[in-house]
Formats: sequence, C-alpha cells, structure tokens
Amino acid sequence: MTLFTEYSYSRVMVFIDYRNIYESVKFLGDDVRLDLYRLTQILVGSRDLVGAYVFDARKRIPDKGDTTLATHDRLRDQGFRVIARESIVFRTEGQIEQKEVDVSLACEMLEHALLNHYDVAIVVSGDRDFVPAIQRVQAAGKRVEVAAIESVYNDECKRAADVYYLIDKMPIMSMSSPNDDMGVDY
Repeated sequence: MTLFTEYSYSRVMVFIDYRNIYESVKFLGDDVRLDLYRLTQILVGSRDLVGAYVFDARKRIPDKGDTTLATHDRLRDQGFRVIARESIVFRTEGQIEQKEVDVSLACEMLEHALLNHYDVAIVVSGDRDFVPAIQRVQAAGKRVEVAAIESVYNDECKRAADVYYLIDKMPIMSMSSPNDDMGVDY
C-alpha cells in the first residue's frame, strides 16, 4: 500500500545511466542482454512518457571499431535523447571510466523537475551518487523511482527511492550470442 495516488502521477521521464547499466549487465554473464526500449516501456507502464534520456561518455575522436556512436544513433532512432559527454578516461586495467555523466544526469533530472515537466522521474542506475539529486527532486514535490541490477544496487539509493525495481527480476532479460558487441540491446 502506498500513500501516493497513482493517477495523479502520470507524466514520466526516464533517466538512464548507460555505462552503469551496461557494466551491471556484464555481471550477469556474457550472453545476457537488456533491451532498454522494452525496459522503458515496462517501467513507464500505462503512464505518459514525456521523455527518455540516455547519458553516456564518448571519445572526442573515436577509434576504429568503436561502436559508441552507432549505439547512440540506434538509441536515438528508438526515441531516446542521448546526452554523450566527451569524457572517457581509460584506467590502467583497460576499463573505461567516465567523467561528468552522473552530474549531467542529475542536473537534467533536477532541471526538468523544477520546470514541472514531469510528475515521476525514473532513474535507471543503482549508483549512490544520485541520492542527493533524488532527494532534491522529491523535495520539489516529484516522485522518484529507481531501477537497477540487484547485485550493484546501492542500499542508500533503494532507501531514497519512492519505488525501486530490480531489473534482473523483470521478464525482460534475453540470451544472445557471446559474439555480440554489447551487453545491452537497443
């Protein structure tokens, strides 16, 4: 049971931390894929989707074989608004680290809340860094739902959310060939 009246929260915006979800899906196995389009449909349900954003990093000058731009184009073709920061940093272990992406997501979510563009924000990331932004959006009178993969879902993020979803418990995961280039479908 919830204190909120469901019908009064009909305008929804989705904010996806792409790299967080991409890395989280990799923990589930090389052959597991996540369809972001379908995930967004399920999370929004019968409510009105006002906008769906994907936040990611990209290289200023892509290497040969870099699929990031093609991935972003596929997401745009599906209707996502892609915000890609030129801020990829490589660690010594060969893993990618991104800068400015979490701040971009938090700023966009807060700006749209203050401009009254939505009633519900759905954050697709279990990153604790979003807790202050979630709390400020809630203080502005908005509801915040959070969805993430259980194994990397931060407890503070769960507590801050009005509603939280475990993506790996939803019937949207699919198996794919280990030769596919990404762990997330578009």
